[in-house]
Amino acid sequence: MMKITTRQALIKAYIDFFKSKNHKHIPSSSLIPENDPTVLFTTAGMHPLVPYLLGQKHPLGKRLVSVQKCIRTQDIDNVGDPFYHTFFEMLGNWSLGDYWKEEAIKMSFEFLTKILKIPKEKLVVSCFAGDNSAIKDEVSAKAWMKLSIPKESISFLPKENNWWSPAGLYGPCGPDTEMFYWIGKTKAPKKFNPDDENWVEIWNDVFMEYNKDKRLILVDGMHCLYDKDFNLNQELLNLINSFNSHNILVVNKFRKKGLDLVKKSSLGRNSNWEAFSLEENEINKDNPKYFKELLKKFNLKPEEVMYFDHDKKNVETAQRLDILSKHYTDTKSIKEFVEKNLLGFFQLKQKNVDTGMGVERTLAVLNNLQDNYQTSLFLPIIKEIESLSNKKYEKNKEETRAMRIIADHIKAAVFILGDERSIKSSNIGQGYVLRRLIRRAIRYGKILGIKKNFTSKIAKAILSIYPDYQELHRNYKFIESELVQEEFRFNLTLEKGLKKFNEIAKEHKGIITGKDAFLLFQSYGFPIEITEELADEKGIKVDLEEYNAEFRRHQDLSRTASSGIFKSGLADESETSRCLHTATHILNEVLRKILSKDIKQKGSNITPERLRFDFNFPRKLTPEEIKKVESLVNEKISSGLNVIREEIPLQDALSSGAQSEFGAKYPELVSVYTIEDKKEKSGWFSKEICTGPHVSNTKEIGNFKIIKEESVSAGIRRIKAVVEN
Repeated sequence: MMKITTRQALIKAYIDFFKSKNHKHIPSSSLIPENDPTVLFTTAGMHPLVPYLLGQKHPLGKRLVSVQKCIRTQDIDNVGDPFYHTFFEMLGNWSLGDYWKEEAIKMSFEFLTKILKIPKEKLVVSCFAGDNSAIKDEVSAKAWMKLSIPKESISFLPKENNWWSPAGLYGPCGPDTEMFYWIGKTKAPKKFNPDDENWVEIWNDVFMEYNKDKRLILVDGMHCLYDKDFNLNQELLNLINSFNSHNILVVNKFRKKGLDLVKKSSLGRNSNWEAFSLEENEINKDNPKYFKELLKKFNLKPEEVMYFDHDKKNVETAQRLDILSKHYTDTKSIKEFVEKNLLGFFQLKQKNVDTGMGVERTLAVLNNLQDNYQTSLFLPIIKEIESLSNKKYEKNKEETRAMRIIADHIKAAVFILGDERSIKSSNIGQGYVLRRLIRRAIRYGKILGIKKNFTSKIAKAILSIYPDYQELHRNYKFIESELVQEEFRFNLTLEKGLKKFNEIAKEHKGIITGKDAFLLFQSYGFPIEITEELADEKGIKVDLEEYNAEFRRHQDLSRTASSGIFKSGLADESETSRCLHTATHILNEVLRKILSKDIKQKGSNITPERLRFDFNFPRKLTPEEIKKVESLVNEKISSGLNVIREEIPLQDALSSGAQSEFGAKYPELVSVYTIEDKKEKSGWFSKEICTGPHVSNTKEIGNFKIIKEESVSAGIRRIKAVVEN
């Protein structure tokens, strides 16, 4: 077998190896997550698979393999060293409730040593050391020792090193075992020292056996949430609602009256509340049977709930059943109790394996390089930057760092712009990250002495590296146009902005005020991160707290958008989320019926609060059209149409009339959701390829209301809507 030294050869070898181990190849998903409000971009190969990691059956089975496009912005400040990247490709294989640690490790070892021909003497591994939430991973260590990895080459490390957290705030997670390769010029030491930078991580096997999620809160009614006359404790109710958790009002009697009061006073959060009592059987909360029946009814385990009550006897009863419980004395103590314990790690229904091998770093290892930017994945870009700047890579440390930042950031920008979901530079969400990347690259271009516009020239070099990503070539005119426009806009204010920054820095000595930082953003187009970077170079600070307050006051946007997260739930499967998913399908078909049969979905995003749907249409909708759309959607909802899920081959799904998202890549076998309607000739109103989740009948959705209709880009419109019980 020939030595593997190129990207194409590495990807082919990986996919072929796991296909030989009965894995099915799935295509790379979009960089823009469709239904996950907690992250702005697809950050890992596991991200598009979250529903299946949580237990939903995948159409292609339990063993999967892919190469996934990823964007990570949390390490953006580290970009400039030889290894960190904003955009990268992740090779991954998955077991969805099939094989476990020993078999996963055995396959990883075989691929590294037999296929990639990496000497085992240059490999060491780390395993999870264990803590109060999960046990030490002795199983993985023993599996490695069976494969002749010496005990001294195995290091047990804490959660910060050997634990894979969810892609967003919540979701599947678990311990991992990581593989490291020796890049040093001396002989690899047998003992693994994690602090030695000559050990470079090349692969990561994650064992997802936990789901990080919110506990359900059991809330005492009378004497806690309201008094005997049903006067509400509004302070406590507001506190509980602020956690956006699912809550059960637990009472001895007056169940309906209590729930009606709580729901009526929980505007926007009323769907989060249910109530429980055994008043018909005269069983109260001091009886263990009360809590056993509650857990049974809601299909809960004791560790998945938390509880507070005014009566110590009730609290003690719940504690004997291992329910996390607290005696209520005041709102402050409950606030501390909930904040400390709301999030927990719960055993998943199925144990999953999720592995990740970065193409960029592995390629450097296979070519005996200690710098990813010297591989074929970056060399054409570096050569173009050298030509534009008349500078040489590796000649000067700061200039080399600048070249890496430009190469990395423009590559990431090209892939974001090339995505079928049509992201443009803006001051919010993904558009903000895109703007930040392009403008930071432009600033470093100026440091290198590049005087003319250069970003579109670098984009051409990037396309030559990735002939297999057809969306980049198909959307190249859009990529080029957006880069040219953004560079033109920033160049208009860059020099003036740098001059203004120097004036501010000189005047304030030691700190840039939040108001001045916002002025640089609003008037000169400096993302806050550029201001921070400039300040750091001068050894001064930026008042971020004041900046954030100024930012929110002017644009109602918190800095969470720029850091890449929103405060909401990953792959949320709440009742509201299911309703919004199904409402989106109805909306899609209604738009086709009222506006044009040529309408195609261009992207969607669903949070527990609202749906967002992008579609092709050349103009703004009239008020009459919006009213017609709302009316027909609600008509179909009230018709009580059944929603059916089936798994069928992709071509059969498309031939049957199932809608798909334009430009999206799908596996050979797909999930199709059909909204049945006997009034239609076809027997259905809507049929779409989708992973869900959905309601089983449209009557569950409630009232549909459009709250905004706007332009996203030329020829693309966006509707935001909510459903109300």
